[in-house]
Amino acid sequence: MKVVSPAGEFEFKVKDATVEGDHVVMIGQMGVWDSKIYLTPADIWLFTSMFLRPAVMLYLLKLPFKFLLGSKRGESQTDSASTKDKEEKDKD
Repeated sequence: MKVVSPAGEFEFKVKDATVEGDHVVMIGQMGVWDSKIYLTPADIWLFTSMFLRPAVMLYLLKLPFKFLLGSKRGESQTDSASTKDKEEKDKD
């Protein structure tokens, strides 16, 4: 997962998820920092409604075929994009 902001671009790697009180907590690492993302019930409903949009549902249905027929297995698009960027910089 990639976070893009005016402060920069950071990879967030999710390692685990758990429940603490009324929050679902995604535990991971953003750059070199151990991080936690706390999702409230309202956040979860918001994400659910976003993922139920037709364009997102269509994309999710295509994912298995992308992995089976597409590029390298298990490589995320952010990984492949950053690799391409690094290769282009190395050429210069």
